[in-house]
This record gives sequence, C-alpha cells and structure tokens, in this order.
Amino acid sequence: MTAALPQDADGLRARAKLAKKWTYLLSARTFVPLANPELEGRLLDLVGRLCAGVADEALTQRAGREVGAALVDLNCTTADGLQCSVEVVGKGLLGMADLVRPEKLRDRVVDVVAALAAGFADRVKATTLEQQEQLGRSLYRAMRQAQLDLEVATARCDSVEGCTATGIATTDPAGKLLRANAALARIVDRPGARLAGTSLFDLAHPAERAGLRTDYAQLTRGGTTSITQPRRLVRADGETAWVTLTLSPLRRHEGGDQVVVLAEDATDVNLLQGQLNHQSLHDVLTRLPNRQYFTSRLEQALRTADPATGVTVFHLDLDGFSAVAGGLGRRVGDHVLKVVATRLEEALAGETAMVARFGFDEFAVLVENTDATPDVVTLVRRINDKLAEPVDADGHRLACSATIGVVHRPPRDASPEDLLDSADLTLRRAKGSGRRQWELADPARDALDRRVLGLAATLPGAWAKGELGVEYRPLVALADERVVAAEVSLRWAHPRLGGVPHEQCLALAEDTGLDVPLGARVLREACGQARAWRRDLGRDVPVRVSLTRGQAVDPGLAGAVREALADAGLPAGSLWLGVPADVVLGEGEPADGLRALAGEGVGVEVDGFTAAPADLARVVGAPVRAVRMCRPLTDRPSPLVARLLADLLAVVRDAGIGVSVTDVTTPAQARWWREAGADTASGPLFAPAGPPEAIR
Repeated sequence: MTAALPQDADGLRARAKLAKKWTYLLSARTFVPLANPELEGRLLDLVGRLCAGVADEALTQRAGREVGAALVDLNCTTADGLQCSVEVVGKGLLGMADLVRPEKLRDRVVDVVAALAAGFADRVKATTLEQQEQLGRSLYRAMRQAQLDLEVATARCDSVEGCTATGIATTDPAGKLLRANAALARIVDRPGARLAGTSLFDLAHPAERAGLRTDYAQLTRGGTTSITQPRRLVRADGETAWVTLTLSPLRRHEGGDQVVVLAEDATDVNLLQGQLNHQSLHDVLTRLPNRQYFTSRLEQALRTADPATGVTVFHLDLDGFSAVAGGLGRRVGDHVLKVVATRLEEALAGETAMVARFGFDEFAVLVENTDATPDVVTLVRRINDKLAEPVDADGHRLACSATIGVVHRPPRDASPEDLLDSADLTLRRAKGSGRRQWELADPARDALDRRVLGLAATLPGAWAKGELGVEYRPLVALADERVVAAEVSLRWAHPRLGGVPHEQCLALAEDTGLDVPLGARVLREACGQARAWRRDLGRDVPVRVSLTRGQAVDPGLAGAVREALADAGLPAGSLWLGVPADVVLGEGEPADGLRALAGEGVGVEVDGFTAAPADLARVVGAPVRAVRMCRPLTDRPSPLVARLLADLLAVVRDAGIGVSVTDVTTPAQARWWREAGADTASGPLFAPAGPPEAIR
C-alpha cells in the first residue's frame, strides 16, 4: 500500500511524535509483549499506514482495518487499549493538517478511525471464536470418544490432559481424586504425584466446601448432567486460586460411577477484573478516586452523615497550572499533580474525608463533618498553606495554590449531581476574583449563573431558529442630526426570557467562542442591507459593525470582510468597523490586517478611546477614520475635565480623524459634545435600534 505522504522534517517528526505518544499511553493501559523501542517502531509503521489512509480516500478503509487487526496481533485486545488508540490516533491525525485539505481532514480522520475500530473488532471476534472453537472441539472429542470406547477415550484423555491449561481430574462420588493432570497440579501449586488420593473437598476453600458437597450429592442422585460454578481452591501457599469448576458425572455399568472435574483457572481474569474495576474508579496518574467514585461516595455520605454536622464539598482548581505544564513540560506537571494529591490527603488527615481528582488540574474533597471538624475558613487555609510548601520538580522549585468553591452542609435530600454543579459554579465565581480565592455556594447566584450559562449554550441555535436577528441604530451628525450611517445591533427574541440586548448577546457569544462565526454572518447581512438601502433610498448609508476582541484578532477577519463586500457588490467605504483600541492601536498581525483594510477603503474606527496621552499619541497618524469615546467619557464631565477633553479632541480632529460618541440620551448632552468637537453620535435621543425600515 503506497500513498504520497509528506516527507519533510515536520511531517516525519509529527508521525514519530504520534507514535511515541501512542507507545507511552498504550503500554500504560494494556500489556504488549514488546519492549518500548520495538513497540514504537511497530506503531510508527501503523501511523504511516493511517496517514496514508487519511491522505488517500481509496486507502482509508483498508488502512484503518489493517491497523485495527495489527493492534490485536500485538496483543492489544482490551477495550481500554482500543479506547486509548482511538483517542491518541484521532487527536494526532487531526493535528496533521498537511495530509489532506483542511475541509476534508476531519471526515477522513473519522473514517480511518472508524475503520480501525471495525478491524479491531473483527480480529478480536475471529480470534476469540477460533480459540473457543478449538477448545470446545477438543473437549467434545474427548468426551465423545470416552462414551464410545474406554481405551480410546483414555488415550485421548491423556493427550488432552497433558496439553491443555485446564485442570482435569476424575474423582469417585465421595470427591476422592483418582486421576489428575499437571494443569490441576499447577493451579493448586502441589506436586502431581501427591494429588492422587486427595479429596477435592480438601483442596476447596473452606467457604466453598458445603456448596461443593451439595453439587456432588446432586450428581450422584442422577438428576443433573453437569454443574458449572465459580469456585475457590486453596494453593499450597495458602493463596486463593479462582477457578470455573465443571463437574460431570461419568456413568459406568461396572466399577461404580465417577465424576469428571474440569477446573479452568480464572485467577488472572479475576485479578485483571479487579484491576480494571480499580482503574475505572481511580485516576491513573495520582491513584486518587475519580469523579465517578467520588459521586458514589457523596451519595452515600449524604444519607449517612450526622444531620447536625452534615458534609462539606470542596472543588479546587490549581492556579496557573497550565503555565507549569506548558512551560516546564508534561513530566513536571505530572509530578506536581502527584504532590498536590499527596498534600491534599495530608491536609485532611484526621478527618473523615475523600480526596478525588476530577481531571487535569481539578480536585475535589468530601469531608464528613463532626463536632471536631474545623470551620470552612480553617480548612481552606490549611489546604492552601499545605499546597504553598515548595515543590522540587526536575530542578525547579515551585509553589502551588488553589482557588476553591465550597458547598457547606447541603440538604440531605440534595442530589450529588446538583451539589457538584453548585460547587463548579461557585468555583467559577471564585476564579473571577483572582488566585487563591474561595467562595461559598449561594443558591440564588447559582440560579443566575445557570441562567447565563443556559443562554450561552442555546445561543448557537438561536440564529438558526430565527430568534437572533440584526437591528440598526442611526448614527447622526451632531451638526444637523442627519443620518450618516447605521450601527448594527444584535437582538435575541428569547421565547421565554424576552428580548436579550446587544451587549449581552456579544458577551454570550464571546464566552462560547461564537463571536467569530456569528460576526461573519452579521457582516454579510449588514452589507446586504447596505446594498438594499442604496437601491431603495438612492444614497449610500454605510453600516458600522462593532467587533469583539476575538473578531478583531481573528486571522480570517480580512477575508470575511472582503467576501461580505464582494457578495453585496458594495464599495469598501460602505463598511465601517469599530475595533477595540488596544488592537487597532497595537502592534502585530491583527493591527497590520486592519491597516490593510483601511488602505482598501474600509472605515476603521477606534472603539473605547480614552483620550489618554498614550492612546492619543498612537491614534494621530494611524489609518483610522474616527474614534469613539469610551462610555465613562460620554457623560458630561466637570468643567476642568471638559476643557482638557476639548483640547485633546481638537488634536484628534486636526489629525483628520472624526470623533463619535454613543448613548446620548438628552439634548444637553448632544449640545455639549457638539461644542466639545464631536462629529457624530448615537443613542436613545435620536432613535433606538430597530428594523431596517427605521433608517431614513
């Protein structure tokens, strides 16, 4: 199988990096009988196949299935191994943008990962069926031949007993061993020669003997063909051997009946199951309980805790941990997390408490309070004081702190999910106050936060449902109140909450990362409306669109602006962009892109202009058409400030840059700003935001 893969150093390095990461995570989650260097070489080859499958659609299914089958051949047959492989491969391939055109990358990666999972499942199924079929066929032949011919059955039984890993024995109806194979001797860790004459009941665990005797009694009565039960045997060293014990009666006309005993060793399976159960409830890195285990414990604690003292839940987020992990490396970050886990347990020593890791740098603590439990303030201080002790990691000396959300003594009938949601919301609020802060849960504030977050979550669908629309507010010349442009404003007609104003819509869009795609839609619609005004009113009415910071620094802004203007057939001067002052007056690619748009004729304006000396020095000579005063300056200032402001605005106007104000509500304000040197204004005094028909 061949495909044109990038052979540049970056492409080879990306594949090698993915293979190394895959090797590390896979070897940590499942047993692969290869040394890490050899496994890494095998996985590098598999990465190459997957990359070829992504690069060439014709190879996608074949490549994915071959890699899935190859994983099974490497002894990676667990669900955890498959999940690890799918996660690592999916994320790694999505980061290789040079394999295929960007718009096809995600679909190709999904296809090849799906094919990998299918190939994995097919090979596991085929292997399992083959093993089951082989063992079943061997046992069936042995039992069938035993019924047909005793001598042939004995010979075949000797062969099977000697080769199989299943312990096989023959006993009399009283459980005395008449014959036993080497596999059974290995299971109970006893010499084979000493098993003959031993009672099977003596080999059984004391707790199993009564049930085993009942099974034998049932067989000797002739009412059952065979009995299969999980049982425990005792090894010579006293350890327990878990087996699946099958008892089958051997009916004979002469010499008395016997019982054939098959003991399939399930010790490793039980140990593995216990390990998997532990892993499913614990964090792999810190060995702390995970969210699932913590939730179960919290549910139990709510029912059993002393009603007078209750429980307390602490939700912690490490301050600045991303800087540690990103700046000093993942290994240092992992070491810090382990130290934090240990110190949290030390800080809560002496309390009935559980410390859990929820993910990345988030931890949780459940304290079942008693009369001797310190108050919340003391516990929070104790936690942060313990975390603040220096940590030595890879030659670096670090200190940690945590921001904490606290739910103290919640109602006993509260659900664990609601409590954890409340702790998370409280943590969010505490993080807004800075580092090493903490806050107690407040149901009223939780409800408000849920309302805001709910709005943010449903905002993406509001545009598609027609609830989120564009309105226009006239921007007028203060000299004669003539409409010179139309400001674009968002309005969400929420079916339950009513109208959500423009500022809140923008804030929600920024919180959800929707401001960039939403801004592109608004640009297209606004330019289309400007074209309609040119046609219907017979004159040019520019549209002014205020950009969020995310939109202003988006590398695709210039392309979106040019596309919107081209689709509407508008000249560049019909679009004005309000840009945050720190972006348009700063340095770097965003400012360069805005200067390029201004050079093409797009009106670039400075939003949030403070008239501070630093901003004033940068705006003079900048390619901007106007500045808009920030909101604190739009109210009428004191006489001294007014004189100073008028002088500063005169400098701006002398530089050929216009001055605009917003939120003008009274004629006195309009008059004052006109006299101070402002050119244009908007606000309730002139007209509120409304449909396109409001612009005349």
